[in-house]
Amino acid sequence: MSNVAQLTRVLIADDSDIAAAYLERLLEQDPAIRVVGRAHDGNELLGLPQRNIAHLAIVDVLMPGLGGLSVIRRLIEHCSVIVVSSMAHDSPVAKEALALGAKAFFNKRELAQPAEAQRFRDAVKLNGQVSAGLNGTPVVLIVGSTGAVPPLESLVQHLQPLKMPVLVVQHLPEGKAEGLAQLLCVRGARAQVARPGDVLEPRVFVAPIGRHMRLDPGDRIRLLEGPRVSQHCPSGDVLLESAAHLGARAIALVLSGLGSDGARGVKVLAESGATCLAQHPDECVAPYMPRAALSASPLVRSVRTAFLPQAIARAIQRG
Repeated sequence: MSNVAQLTRVLIADDSDIAAAYLERLLEQDPAIRVVGRAHDGNELLGLPQRNIAHLAIVDVLMPGLGGLSVIRRLIEHCSVIVVSSMAHDSPVAKEALALGAKAFFNKRELAQPAEAQRFRDAVKLNGQVSAGLNGTPVVLIVGSTGAVPPLESLVQHLQPLKMPVLVVQHLPEGKAEGLAQLLCVRGARAQVARPGDVLEPRVFVAPIGRHMRLDPGDRIRLLEGPRVSQHCPSGDVLLESAAHLGARAIALVLSGLGSDGARGVKVLAESGATCLAQHPDECVAPYMPRAALSASPLVRSVRTAFLPQAIARAIQRG
């Protein structure tokens, strides 16, 4: 029998009481799912006190007042969102909902089919509790710039299959983050460009260009617009400093690059108990970022390129 700690706690927002009650019955056929609150529109949903304990919200995009798309924008950094609507899967609204960070889109009528209903429950559990199994799991944070992509490729390839999250800030031209994620997928990794509200899971998350990537205390990714930090957006310093709450769970690596991005961040992480590494400057196309990281703290260790996978693997085992 599932205990409370294993439950996926769900909120439902739908202006139809009949539809909301149906979704609640459908979800609670699985004893691992508990509906903890219902709302008729987005404003009511955002005001529910149960929002502080919910893992996931089910929202309809066609609601009066504050509709589903606006709710996604407001909720996505606090809990996962799945959309259930009468709209078609390939509708513009469905595509926008997924682009905003919704984890899945289901058609209400199709949920009458047992197989689709089961897929719905599985999606709720997966996206609602994906971080539960990561408590205590190491998190790898990598910062790189000029010359960093080849060692990053090799490292990710050697770490397969990934059993921990890997967050990457790579200085790239506009529009190239998607290409890097695809390249890492070709190398065998589960990789994607990070989206706001993504919950950490065993995959590679690449920071989008033009937005800073942060990690909040709930192990969710936040993407922030803002000025350049250490001359870059995204900035490695922003990511690394945001991960200080991980303590010894964090493993930071600064790869080849111009400038000093990452140096301030590894100093903060090293002082919080994290493992901090830098690619050996002599083997870098641009040695400046690793040199700055090594100068920032005596706790940052230089590692030859060929031994980076082993160094990360040892740190993971210690974590």
